[in-house]
Amino acid sequence: MSRDETLLIKPFKITALTLLTVLILNLSYKLFLKRYLRLMAIWCLGITNADRNDIMWWQSSPFLERWIWQLLDDYESKYE
Repeated sequence: MSRDETLLIKPFKITALTLLTVLILNLSYKLFLKRYLRLMAIWCLGITNADRNDIMWWQSSPFLERWIWQLLDDYESKYE
């Protein structure tokens, strides 16, 4: 291959590699959401801590509680 042909093909190779990476990330994200996010939501809402008057284990940390509620809200808004 000449230098000119290599320079013409290089952007297509980079584009193909980028699209492949995005496809792999998208498929793994979709598989994770369909299989594990629902189970994680059930697990987070189903386990209580008996020592703290029926407060969930994740509610003892304000940061973790905010993150869990945001995760559950996103799940409910996308799949209902």
